[in-house]
Amino acid sequence: MIKMEDITSYVEPLLKKWREVYKEEKRKKHVKIEYSELDPLMYFNVKRPFFVKLSPEDPTYVRTFRMISYGMLKYSPSMRTLILRGAGYNLARKLVETNEIKSIDDLPRVFLKQKLGLVDIIEESFNRMKVNLYECISCYNIKPVGRTLCDFEAGFIQGVMEALIGKNITREVYCWGLGNHFCGFEVVFE
Repeated sequence: MIKMEDITSYVEPLLKKWREVYKEEKRKKHVKIEYSELDPLMYFNVKRPFFVKLSPEDPTYVRTFRMISYGMLKYSPSMRTLILRGAGYNLARKLVETNEIKSIDDLPRVFLKQKLGLVDIIEESFNRMKVNLYECISCYNIKPVGRTLCDFEAGFIQGVMEALIGKNITREVYCWGLGNHFCGFEVVFE
């Protein structure tokens, strides 16, 4: 099991590896992908390599989170999006309010602490950001289902950015659910 004080030495090499995955997939824009029907069995026995080293119980935690998400998706996809996005947004705003997040530099640490995934800020400019998420709690290692699945994470990013910088639109453009091997979000400030 990895101790919290040793995390940086593990995360940096992982981010380098994941950035290569990101660059490779960005190069292959028009790959034909076969989509599967979303199935609850996709959610069982998911082992996120980094997070299982942090906590052996991670697969149980992930499975529980995903089964709640699956249940909502099965019965009301639009309601699922609203609920999960709102929950992520509200958590982010609360963490900023309580000073657990003081700047954008805190985002990777907080995502790690909340076990949501490994954050990688790819681009920053005056009015736009690109944020990648690896080993995402919502969709890591899931078969492509033809839609993005990371509404909670998108809401979280949007909430943090709004509290720290200002109004924005946060949109997921890469996702395991679309056939990618990481999640990618674009944040555009209004």
